[in-house]
Amino acid sequence: MARWKQATNLPHTKHNVGTNIASTSPCAEAFEKPKYRLSEFQFNKTTTEAGDRIMTHFQLYDVPNNGSLSCTTPYLQDSDKPIWNDCNVNDDAADSKTIFKYTASTHQLELNQMWICEVQNKTHPHPYFSSAKMNLTGLLDCVDDTIHTKCTIADDAVSQFSGDYVTPVWKSGEVDVIPPSQESAKDTPWNPTPCIGLSFSYPNWDIQGFFSERNDEGTSVHFRLNNHANNQSVMCEVQGGEWSSCNNSTDVRFDEESKEVSVNQTWVCNESERYPEEVTFRAIGSASFDGNSPVLIKGSLTEPIELTPNVAPEGVNHPACLETSETPSWIITSWMWNEKWRNGYNSGDLTVTFYNPSTGFNLTCKGDGEELNRDGRYGYERWWGCALASSPFDDYRIISLIKLNPVTEVFSIDQRWSCNGHDSKLPAKFKAVGDTDTTLECSWSNDTSTNTFVKTCRQAELPLTVHGNVTERTELPRDVFFELDPSGYSCTIASVLATQWRTTWPSDTVYAGPTFAGTFKTKAYFGITFAALDGYQNVNYRGISLTPFLPTSEPGRWYDCKDYEGGEVSSSAWARNSLDCKWQLDLATGYFAINHTWFCDDKDPENP
Repeated sequence: MARWKQATNLPHTKHNVGTNIASTSPCAEAFEKPKYRLSEFQFNKTTTEAGDRIMTHFQLYDVPNNGSLSCTTPYLQDSDKPIWNDCNVNDDAADSKTIFKYTASTHQLELNQMWICEVQNKTHPHPYFSSAKMNLTGLLDCVDDTIHTKCTIADDAVSQFSGDYVTPVWKSGEVDVIPPSQESAKDTPWNPTPCIGLSFSYPNWDIQGFFSERNDEGTSVHFRLNNHANNQSVMCEVQGGEWSSCNNSTDVRFDEESKEVSVNQTWVCNESERYPEEVTFRAIGSASFDGNSPVLIKGSLTEPIELTPNVAPEGVNHPACLETSETPSWIITSWMWNEKWRNGYNSGDLTVTFYNPSTGFNLTCKGDGEELNRDGRYGYERWWGCALASSPFDDYRIISLIKLNPVTEVFSIDQRWSCNGHDSKLPAKFKAVGDTDTTLECSWSNDTSTNTFVKTCRQAELPLTVHGNVTERTELPRDVFFELDPSGYSCTIASVLATQWRTTWPSDTVYAGPTFAGTFKTKAYFGITFAALDGYQNVNYRGISLTPFLPTSEPGRWYDCKDYEGGEVSSSAWARNSLDCKWQLDLATGYFAINHTWFCDDKDPENP
């Protein structure tokens, strides 16, 4: 930084820079747009074996603000490559930063100044910039010898000059502020949260103790209605064909012709350590009843969200899962293999996308290692595990592995999955393995800078079917998948009851390049954690649109939630479920906003 000093002499006279004179800046009152004068200007050029080298010195005056500053290039510089130099560098951050550049070929002197002023209310500092140019053609008086040229300018030959003066601009009024929530941060309810978790997963009932009787008004039925979500029961007496109240929160109806029982019930979940607030649920449902109890009635929520839950481990209820799993197959929709040779280290990578028609489960698997190169050191029989998707049912996850023999080009799949039972058939767990010959189209590329050769191969015909054989089949208890308790996070529950983000800010950093208003960039670097997805996204952006109080400031601009400099950095859950995310930041006021769109399919995969 450079310190401006009060000038006690007239601008055109020589000045003793050693005198004790105070600094001046727009941070104080009565500061005007700078107008400059030069004195003691001297330009030296020396011819060397490497080319012409130059040095420049002058005394700079700010006339209306009565300030002076000494400027000198700190070393001999290439005349063909003019650079910016600091004037009177010191460590006082309250002073201005003044830089200059002299271009010998055009005789043009350029100046730039920057001040950063703190404000009393401690908001973001206010930046000021002043820039000016002066063409010295015709003013220089030069003396040459064999290797040196020395040029000076008479003090009274240079007139005052000025340029652009950028002062702080308040633009926060352009922001359409989203009113912040007045609620305090909440704990995020999970699937295991008592009452709440089951209400989102299984808002179902069963009927027990059903009997009917005739009376003067027709047929009435009696039964006990058991709520599976809150584990509460209520006795109901229903006049045939009419809606009747079992209590002040439960209405039921029995249709004598269709033998259908309908339920409309409201209940409240509360007193949970994980989520102490009350949550009101309302669900409706109906089921045909043949007179034999118990009978299951599956409910659909209408409050706090409209939802018909379909909660089960991945693929177990896929149509014909049990039958088609006896003759398993997989359909490959994308297949790419790279072999790499680099300075004696030989490796490969494989990326395959496929799905199982028995479960409807689609995934992308990757492998990376020497076993995927024909010249690798560790053989060709390694199985590569596919990344596991997040699941609330760990014991019944679909587990997949892939393998490729780089010599025979035979591709293999190993997969484990489960299917629900129906009628007299019990649920079952399957393990199957299959392989197929590939038909590849390949191309070569090389990187001479790293001495790397790459062979890239793709499956010629897609889709490609891989037929397999069941190697293990284990029958499971009949009701193993009946209202199986999910574990862990729930995207749906957290989105409905605790939509909130957490951000971590290491700092906001202001950059000057070096002191220009047009390049005075601000870096925003922070992480977003979204509890509903149990996921995170890193954000990194740097630009002048973030720097407050400049004409280029855009406090109302929305930015994408991404790392603009390093690429996407996010968790797998965020990458899968997040559809669109934008953020807004006004550093002048400290206002920060997020606009996020995502989907949840943990309670109904068929209808996210």
